[in-house]
Amino acid sequence: MNQKSQFSGYKHGKNQKPRLHRSRLNRSIISLVLFFPSVLLAEEKLSYLDALGLASENSPDVRMATADTNIANQQKNKADSILPEAPSLEGSITRGSSTDSIEILDLNNTAISNSGSKPVRGWEVGISQKVDLAGQRGLRQEQGEANQRYYTARLQTSRMEARSRARELYIQATLLSEWEEHLSEHLNRFYRLRARFGGSYIDRRLGSYSLVALNMGIQTLNSEREEVRLRKQTMIRELALLLNRSEASLQLQSIDRIAMPGLPPLESLQQSMDQDGTLLKEKRARLEAALKQSELESRRIWPSPSIFLYGGQQRNGQDASVTLAPSNKETYMRAGIRFPLSFMGPERFDASIAMEEAKKAEVELSTESSRATMQLNAAYTNYSSLRKQFTQMHAFLNQAERFLPALDQALMGRRISYFEFWGEHERYHALFQRSLDVRLAAARALSELEMLTGKTLE
Repeated sequence: MNQKSQFSGYKHGKNQKPRLHRSRLNRSIISLVLFFPSVLLAEEKLSYLDALGLASENSPDVRMATADTNIANQQKNKADSILPEAPSLEGSITRGSSTDSIEILDLNNTAISNSGSKPVRGWEVGISQKVDLAGQRGLRQEQGEANQRYYTARLQTSRMEARSRARELYIQATLLSEWEEHLSEHLNRFYRLRARFGGSYIDRRLGSYSLVALNMGIQTLNSEREEVRLRKQTMIRELALLLNRSEASLQLQSIDRIAMPGLPPLESLQQSMDQDGTLLKEKRARLEAALKQSELESRRIWPSPSIFLYGGQQRNGQDASVTLAPSNKETYMRAGIRFPLSFMGPERFDASIAMEEAKKAEVELSTESSRATMQLNAAYTNYSSLRKQFTQMHAFLNQAERFLPALDQALMGRRISYFEFWGEHERYHALFQRSLDVRLAAARALSELEMLTGKTLE
């Protein structure tokens, strides 16, 4: 498109050059310096592979899984502690009174009661410590390590899930952009046909109704294009949230620049799945952590005693040089051991609950193991077939597109009716849409392969 020059308002001689005032020139230079970096930044496109990498690091689910992994690391540090609990230091003071009652007989054998109240004061300090028996500390350490491995595997699963989600959103957005462009091209064709029809075109089958039918087709394409545009913006918005980027910064690549990678041999992928399969690794780690938790809970039924040592002093009576009632001072120390009767409390059911959790994790692993191989074979076959279909469709559409002007000429020359023209248009339209569906299905099959094998394939 020809653009009007910014200097078109000046008239110059043959060798005369336009002149700008120095201050205006300086302002222009400054504006260009400030403007071009922002333009370059705004037009910087986010490559497909960069989007996949950003998703595996910045998606909300990955950040939450990273936080869970950090929590598991801190819990492992807690399990490494020598003491199962912090020691308890206790202190107390005593304030009260003591009443003595003495009965004596007088000379007349009459009972006389003498009673008096004496103050009681004292203090006591002590320390107690819970100790582990039956190897609970070692089990806690093993359980902490198992939890670490589980949350690390869960983090890897979250990364692959975010990568798969980014792939689907990116490709779907680019496909919708391609679809929008396709609809715009066909709208332009229809606008050109309507302009060439004028108001006097008579179809050999539809008669003058052909212009009404053409306008209906234009309205249909306009409505579909608007729907596609809204869906594309939704995909871009979701992708921006996933990547933790602003929506305005996303300038996606064309679908033609996103290659469909070839796959390694199926045997190689099977081996990768058995060793590093994301889902299988997570299920194995989940089972290991559940088994360690079950073993630890069963060991906790045995009592973990607490040893204690207390010392104090207690004084009865008044401290005075002259007193009618004698005072008594007692200094003491006591030590012992306290056994909680856990097997009699509700915690005795924790071992059974943990065992059921382990059985559930074992069922999940068994189900995933038996299903994984079938899923791998199906995803491998699907992707290979879809990749081949898309390649063939793309080549045929490129070939058919070159003959679309001939279809327009046939309509204008009344060699075909508008019905035939619209039918061929819809056939091309449907094949184009089908090719986009095949491309998206291939991307989903590729994501499934990556999830199963734990291996990035592009």
